[in-house]
Amino acid sequence: MGFMDKMKETATKAGDAAKGAAKAGQDKLEEQKLKKKIADLQEELGGVVYAQRTGAANPTADASFDASIDRLVAEITEQVDALDSVGNGDEPVDDTSEGGDGAS
Repeated sequence: MGFMDKMKETATKAGDAAKGAAKAGQDKLEEQKLKKKIADLQEELGGVVYAQRTGAANPTADASFDASIDRLVAEITEQVDALDSVGNGDEPVDDTSEGGDGAS
């Protein structure tokens, strides 16, 4: 039954490769979702800091600004940690650096 054994082994290898590809695809999708969430949070953080620094909002709302900043920084940190656990760690997470096009 050498022929049948080789067929079974080949089919098993193909199945394992398909599972690996599916897992890689899911990881990539999750990584992209997390990067988008991080970018959205960073944009929101920038808006809060801008409003605080320019006085665009109620000047008595400093405590509210600080609470919002702390919350956003904590959420960004949480998302970056989640990204590190999903991704392979080869790509930098810092989307704020100037001159980078974000291309992988």
